[in-house]
Amino acid sequence: GINAETWVQFLYFIGFTPSHMVRPHLKHYQVVGREQPSEKNANPTAFKLEVFAPNFVVAKSRFWKLMNDKNKVKSTHGDTLSVKVIKDRKIAARNYSINLVYYSQLCGYTYMTKEFRDVSKAGAVSQAYNDLASRHRARYTNVEILSVKSIANEQCRRAFVTQFHKEGLSFPILQKKEKVARKDRAIFVKKGTKRAVVQ
Repeated sequence: GINAETWVQFLYFIGFTPSHMVRPHLKHYQVVGREQPSEKNANPTAFKLEVFAPNFVVAKSRFWKLMNDKNKVKSTHGDTLSVKVIKDRKIAARNYSINLVYYSQLCGYTYMTKEFRDVSKAGAVSQAYNDLASRHRARYTNVEILSVKSIANEQCRRAFVTQFHKEGLSFPILQKKEKVARKDRAIFVKKGTKRAVVQ
């Protein structure tokens, strides 16, 4: 097989940089909705659910799917009160334990717990969806995230997570960029002159 350095050089050659590899494809949304007020129920209960989706349209769709399954409220008879993105308070590397269930035609419903290391909940859940798609051929629509929680280093059991817990870890700088001097930075240069607008 090829070594790690050759593999990294190949990725750069085809234009696949590490920023593309680690960028999460899902966002963490908080959706609030309720049943439409009626004569039978003038003040319906509002429900708040957290979902992971690529955009707010899919987030609302996932919300109403869960509302239909758990509370028997359809989107045609409901109101979406708010949809907002939840940001982590502090970006730091954490261990995440994800409880999920997915459906497959071969085995039916399967419950499992997975561990991932990431800087955000959205990144950990994105890793979980990619892992399920590759290992179990589970589709996005057939996966339901039950809970996502941060766990301590002592609670981790997976080797690919615990390998980052050692002290004195060091990583190679794969793409070193020198910062351009402020006097050389320019948005544009006028034709026929040496004047430049410095930002």
